[in-house]
Amino acid sequence: MRKEQDNLNRFKGQNPFSVPDGYMETLTDRIMSQLPKKEEVPVKHISMLDRVRPWLYMAAMFVGLGLFFKVFLAPLAGEAEGDLLVKNEMVSYSALTTQQEEDMEYLEYLESRYLDTLLAEQYEDVE
Repeated sequence: MRKEQDNLNRFKGQNPFSVPDGYMETLTDRIMSQLPKKEEVPVKHISMLDRVRPWLYMAAMFVGLGLFFKVFLAPLAGEAEGDLLVKNEMVSYSALTTQQEEDMEYLEYLESRYLDTLLAEQYEDVE
């Protein structure tokens, strides 16, 4: 044990490792000479079809989903084959019931009353 302590004390404060002279100067050249030569890879030309293809696939997917909903799910919902999935129905005034007519009259009354109030406030601000 004593012998080992003496060896450690002998190397204290010193670097026990050394590098041969000129080793670091030629290291890069030696490493580069051992690497395989890199082959030039030709640049691949991307055609317009290759660029548009993902968009075409996405459009085809949406068309397919639309047809799926139209063909398979429309009969389940009880719609006729020629109907659209979204219906827009216009309500005519002749088809309104008396309750609906009274509601319309009340809404018109409220609109005219508040319109007068708003216009009066605007006239006061101007003066």
